[in-house]
Amino acid sequence: MDILTIVVSSTVTSALISGLIGGWFSLRSKQAEYANIYYKMILERRMVAYEEVERLIGEIKIAVVDNDQRPYHLLFSGDNDHATVYKLLLGTMSNALWLTDELFDLTRQLNLLVYNATAPEKGLVEFGKNNYKTVAELRTKLERTLANDMLVLHDIPAFLKAKKPTDGYTTLPRHTT
Repeated sequence: MDILTIVVSSTVTSALISGLIGGWFSLRSKQAEYANIYYKMILERRMVAYEEVERLIGEIKIAVVDNDQRPYHLLFSGDNDHATVYKLLLGTMSNALWLTDELFDLTRQLNLLVYNATAPEKGLVEFGKNNYKTVAELRTKLERTLANDMLVLHDIPAFLKAKKPTDGYTTLPRHTT
């Protein structure tokens, strides 16, 4: 009877320990799986946001020259097409949460430049000519920042830790007619 008790108790003990260890590993595996699914979702959202930034860069990368030989970016070639410019900026600005703070700040600078320097009754072509160098420099900064971000796009925990909550609100002046 002593041997039978020892065998039964060691069997029960080993089954209990095996169950606890197996359960612990299973729980850890599910937690890691959940985190990976979450990170994958964030990465997909970030990829969409970065595609919008690429579209914006593409539109301000192409330069055209008018009859007066002054260059301007293709984005500003529709003299009265403010809606197209703002739709392109909206695509980027609406994905701000998924961009690094630095990249979002650069897109915001471009948005403020366009807003402050153009009014609906003023032509975009003239704006493009007057601000060609400034827009080109912003585009270069956007490209460099985008390239740097792409190197660490997969590092979701670092991205989430680096996000800084900011007010981001700026009172904009009224356009005068």
